[in-house]
Amino acid sequence: MKKISVKFIAESAIIAALYVVTTWLLAPISYGAIQFRISEVLMLLVVLNPKFSFALILGCFISNTTSSLGWYDMVFGTLATIIAIIPMCFIRKMPIAAIFPVLSNAFIVSLELGIAFNLWNEAYWYNVFTIALGEAIVLYLLGIPLTSAISKNESLCLLMELDKNKAISIHFLNGYGILSIGFFVLNIILYFAYPMYSISKDEITTNYTMFFLTRNGAYWLILAIGLGLGYLAITIFLKNKIRLILGITISILSSLLQIILGIIFKDALTSFYYYLYFLSPIFSIILSLFTYRNTKTNNEPKEEAN
Repeated sequence: MKKISVKFIAESAIIAALYVVTTWLLAPISYGAIQFRISEVLMLLVVLNPKFSFALILGCFISNTTSSLGWYDMVFGTLATIIAIIPMCFIRKMPIAAIFPVLSNAFIVSLELGIAFNLWNEAYWYNVFTIALGEAIVLYLLGIPLTSAISKNESLCLLMELDKNKAISIHFLNGYGILSIGFFVLNIILYFAYPMYSISKDEITTNYTMFFLTRNGAYWLILAIGLGLGYLAITIFLKNKIRLILGITISILSSLLQIILGIIFKDALTSFYYYLYFLSPIFSIILSLFTYRNTKTNNEPKEEAN
C-alpha cells in the first residue's frame, strides 16, 4: 500500500483551501439555482492528476457547510462532486471529462432544490438548465483555459506531478493570453451576477449587481465586453511597451467610466462590496505588468545571442 506523504497532505490542503476560499469569497454566485461556482475550475485538476480527488471532495463539503440550504447542500452537493470525479479519474480527456461535473451538478443539485423547496415539473427542469449552463461556462470558458495555462508551466507541472499532455493546448496563445481569456469571462460573470450593493427597506433587502447598478445596464454590459475584448486583443496580438501602455489604459478607463458616469445609486460608493468589482482592473494591470516583465526577461538572452 502506497504511503501518504507529507507533500500529498500539503498539496491536498492547499487545493481544498483554494476551493473553499474561492467559494466563500464569491458566495452570492456560488449557491442556488442560478450559480457560477468559480471554484469548480479546480475540478479539472483531476484530469491532470487524479490524486487531487479527495482534496476537491473535502473542499466542496466544507464550502457547503455555510450554505443557506444547510445539510441538503452538504449531502447532495458533495455527492454531486463525488459522482462527477469518479468517471473523470478514468476518462482523462479534458473536453469529455468536463461534462461530468456539468451533468452531475445539474441533476443532483436540482433534485436537492426539489426536495428542499418542493420544486418539481417545470421548475425542476428550469433548475437543471440554469445550473448546467453556469457549470459549463465555468468549466469550459474558465477551467479549460486555466488548465492550459498551468500545463505550460514546466516547474509547476513537475512539482505537482501534473500530466500536461492531458490538458488542451491552445497553440496560438501563450499562457498570459489564456489567463486573459479566463479573466475576461470571470469579469463578465461578476458584472452580471455578483451583488455589489444592497438596499434594505421594510425588512426587505434588494441586491444589485453592476449590471443593475448602472444607468442602462445593457449599454454598460456591452461597453464592459467591448473593453474586455480590446484588452484581450492587446494581450494576444501586441507586444512589449505598446501592450503594456494600452492594457493599463483600458484597465483604468473601464474603472473611471463606471465610477464617474454609470452609477445610479451614489451611496454605492460607500459600499465595501462595490469596490470588489474594481479588483478586476487592478488585476488586469498587474497581469499587464507581469506579462511585460516576463516577455522582456525571456527576450534578453536571445538578444545577447544575436
